[in-house]
Amino acid sequence: MTIWQQIAQWIPGLDWGLVLVYVRVQACLMILPGLGERLIPVRVRVGAAMVVSPLLAGLVARVPEPDGPLTLLAQVATEMIIGLVAGGLLRLLALALDIATTAIAATASLSQIIGVQNEAAPHPVGNLLHLGGMAVLMALGLPIMLVRLLADSFTIWPPAAWPSIDALAPVAIGVVAHSFALAMMLAAPFTLGGFLFQALSGVINRVMPALPVVFIGAPASILLALVALAFLSPLLIGIWADAVLSFTLPRSE
Repeated sequence: MTIWQQIAQWIPGLDWGLVLVYVRVQACLMILPGLGERLIPVRVRVGAAMVVSPLLAGLVARVPEPDGPLTLLAQVATEMIIGLVAGGLLRLLALALDIATTAIAATASLSQIIGVQNEAAPHPVGNLLHLGGMAVLMALGLPIMLVRLLADSFTIWPPAAWPSIDALAPVAIGVVAHSFALAMMLAAPFTLGGFLFQALSGVINRVMPALPVVFIGAPASILLALVALAFLSPLLIGIWADAVLSFTLPRSE
């Protein structure tokens, strides 16, 4: 009697395909933006995976039961890797907002303002936009988008089958490049504004060396950055949310 047959005796009616679906969904939810945040308790993520798994199990063809412990562990490990890959690609794209806020804070000297550090960013600008971005994603239908993402993953990568590393590597590189480009685009108004402000301060310092430009320019720079942040935050979060919600998994040609 195999290990799976013993487990099936303990839990009558348990399907091996449902177990593999749960493993992939749980691994994906642990790393996804929004549901994968540290603020979300682990039991909430486990409960969400248990609710979603039966809905997605209907998309999966019957998976043969493992004939030994090595086969069982290999199939479970495969589903965990696929789930982490599916969630990790979306996570890489969502990191664009944190990269942008770090550039904004460094450019505008806002990182000197006292704030609470979290896993997203060690400055209040990152905390503000990160939490605001997660709230906007949830309001715009992130849970539905995640269910579709998981459903696509079972179509692209059937359970108990290894994904093609040669096909995933270029996709991961492309997602990283897209995320960095999106972050630089979001931070561009503040980066350009900070450069112009510093250049103007340098010109004034050359013209009037006796004027304490640093003591006047630093508060003015922070004030202008805060005003720009108040006006541009909805636009920046909207552009980022559209990019995240339009993400799809790579399909084989």
